[in-house]
Amino acid sequence: MDNQITSRQLMLLVVLFTIGSSVLFVPGGATAAAKQDAWISILAGIGLSFLLICMYNGVADLYPGLTLVEMSEKLLGKWLGAIVSLFLIVSTFAVGGVSLIDFAGTFVTRQIMPATPVIAANILFVAVAIWGQYLGLGTVARAAEVLFPLITALFIVMILAVSPNMKLEHLQPAFTVGVKPLIKSCISYLGFSTFPAVFFLMIYPSCIKEPKQASKAMLIGNIVGGLFLLTITTVCVAVLGAEGTSRQAYPSYTLAKKINIANFITRIEVLMATLWFLSLYFKLMIYFFAGMKGLAQLLKLQDKRALLLPMGLLSIVFARMFYPSAAYRQLWDEKIWPLYVGTSGLIIPLLLLAVGIIRKKGTMRRKNNS
Repeated sequence: MDNQITSRQLMLLVVLFTIGSSVLFVPGGATAAAKQDAWISILAGIGLSFLLICMYNGVADLYPGLTLVEMSEKLLGKWLGAIVSLFLIVSTFAVGGVSLIDFAGTFVTRQIMPATPVIAANILFVAVAIWGQYLGLGTVARAAEVLFPLITALFIVMILAVSPNMKLEHLQPAFTVGVKPLIKSCISYLGFSTFPAVFFLMIYPSCIKEPKQASKAMLIGNIVGGLFLLTITTVCVAVLGAEGTSRQAYPSYTLAKKINIANFITRIEVLMATLWFLSLYFKLMIYFFAGMKGLAQLLKLQDKRALLLPMGLLSIVFARMFYPSAAYRQLWDEKIWPLYVGTSGLIIPLLLLAVGIIRKKGTMRRKNNS
């Protein structure tokens, strides 16, 4: 099983991870709070994301050969480190990964094949994910290299196709909603697109062939992914209006329905669905890889592939248990998820970075004294 990837492959995985489920949900969430100023909040979110990724790079530089789980145990001690590691593992698998499986199943049954049971869509999505995990991270990264041009082409085609429907007045007046809505919208953006990127510390830099270039790849990948989301959000507001965007469950998918070229090329929203499914798949791959590698390290297992089938089956069951209704899903995404993932993406990295810096300074002081 090949788990070594290049810095370029890391960058592409970060881009796809950032887009992931966000391409469908960020436009609606950002617009619900910031109205026509949603693009401003996402622009601010990209700036804050740059600082967060710099912090993650700082954590990675503490012990370049260790994963996030191993660093937690080394810096926080056996018991506290194990508790933090378990929290991170649960966050990747039972919360993050299972959430994406529910996204995929719900979207298929609501928008594409309403007669299909949700669990059938979940099983198909998980089966492909398990196979990808079995082949290894390297194989998944090479697939990202092949499919990224396709994803980019589909995105550009969709933006160009709906551009005749854009109305500048939908983006006006600007800078009118106030600071509080912009902050709320920005937190929503970070919760979906940047805080979860902390789980790349299970891959970076321990699985990177050129670790010196990896930090730059993380930064570029996150910024490029953010620009994708900034573009789709701005276009959604320009075409659908702020109210129309915020009322839609999947505003970017609704945007694709507006494509009408000479009354001949219409209803090609499958382009948007294809883009979303591909990026969602790679995001799920990172979640699953981080969760299974972390659990294998916590349990001292030599081969994490023994966890593939049990975790895959559990993820299908959990997807139906944890998200019983659309109303609960909306409540979770708006109120709970940003705070929950903020613990993994902000508080824990800050704690590890602070402890690591203090320990290194203490070690250097003892060496100087001796």
